Amino acid sequence: MNNKVKRELDKIEVPEEVHDRARMGVEKAKAELGGIHCKPTNKRKLYKRLSLVAAAFLIIISTFTFTPALAAIQEVYDKIFSSEHIDDAGVRKAIISGKGQALEQTFYDEEHDITVNYETVLTDDKETKLLLTYESDSTNLENHYIDIFEGVSSIYLIKENGKKKELENVGWGSSYYNSETNQVAEALSFESIKEYEGQNIRLEIQNLTIYEDNEMDKIETEWPLELNVNQSAVSDRKTVDLNKKFTFNGETYKIRRVEFSELETRVVVAGSDTKIHTNEFGEETRIMSKLEKQFLNAREVSNEYGYTFNENKSGVYLKSSGEKVIPIYSKGEVTAGKDEYVMTFAPLKDRQECVLVVGEEIKIPLVE
Repeated sequence: MNNKVKRELDKIEVPEEVHDRARMGVEKAKAELGGIHCKPTNKRKLYKRLSLVAAAFLIIISTFTFTPALAAIQEVYDKIFSSEHIDDAGVRKAIISGKGQALEQTFYDEEHDITVNYETVLTDDKETKLLLTYESDSTNLENHYIDIFEGVSSIYLIKENGKKKELENVGWGSSYYNSETNQVAEALSFESIKEYEGQNIRLEIQNLTIYEDNEMDKIETEWPLELNVNQSAVSDRKTVDLNKKFTFNGETYKIRRVEFSELETRVVVAGSDTKIHTNEFGEETRIMSKLEKQFLNAREVSNEYGYTFNENKSGVYLKSSGEKVIPIYSKGEVTAGKDEYVMTFAPLKDRQECVLVVGEEIKIPLVE
C-alpha cells in the first residue's frame, strides 16, 4: 500500500467495537476452512461465514485500494467453490483460474430470514453457472435446495422489454450444506445467457425445494438478481466433429463430436445400443447403453464430497498431456439427440493432446 493511501485510511475513524468484530469475522472465516461437517446424503458444498460487520468494514477499505486483508477475504470466498466439496471439476477449475463475472450482490428474504449472496456467473454457448450462497439465523436450511432439475424450484430470465423466460436446467448442479453455520452453497447449471452480453437482465429464482423423509416440499419465495452480463462472464465453446468408431463389449459406438469449453469437455457418442424406448402410451425412456454403464461404473457417492471418481474401478475418463481428466457426474442426463449419449468431463489444459480411455484397453485419440 502506498503512503498516500495509507494516510487517507488512517484518517477514517472506525469504532473499536467495529474493528474488533471485523477482525474476529476474518479470523472466524479462516478458522472455518477446516473441520466442516457434511450431512451424509447429498452433494453439498462448502460455505464460510463472514460477519456482516467484517464485510462492511472491508467494503470501506476496498474503496481506496485492494489490501492484503481484502485479498484474504476474497481467498476465503474463492475456497467456497474451489474446494473439493464442489463435485463439479469445471467450476473448481474456472474459479481457480479466475474466470467469471463477480457479482457481489446480496438479497434478504425477510419472510424466511434468509440472506442470499450472489457470488459469480459464468456462461458459454450452452451453459450458465450461477454460484451463490444462502444462510439463515432462524430457518433450518438442512435439506433445502434450489433444485431446477427435478424439484419445484425454477429460474427465470426477465429481459429489458419485460418478457419472461424460464431457463432450462443443464444437469443437476451442485449443493453443499454446512450444518455448523446453517449455510448452503449452490452452483446452479442452466441454459446459456451468453446472447445477453452487454445487456441489463434480471434473474429470478423461485421456490426452495425441500427433500425430507423421502418426501418433497417447498418454500415459496422469489430471489431476484439484477446484472449486466459483461465480457468477464462469457467464454467460447469449440466443437470438433470426429465420427470415430470403436467397439466395446460387442457394441459399436461412434464419437460424433467433442465440445471444449472452460466449464467442461463433452464427448457426444452414438451407439448400436443407444436407444429410446417408447411404450404403448407414447412415453419415452432412454435405454442405458453398455458404454454408459461403464462410464458410471467408477462413480461413487461420498458423504463429504458428493460424486467422486473411484481410481480403483474401471470406468471412462480422458487423458490429456499425461494427466487423467475425470468425469463431471453432476451433469448426468444432459440432453442430446435421441440416439446420442453425452459424457461430460473436466476442462482440458491441452486440447491438442487428448485421448478417451474406456475400460482397461480402449484408447481413442480425440483429434481430427
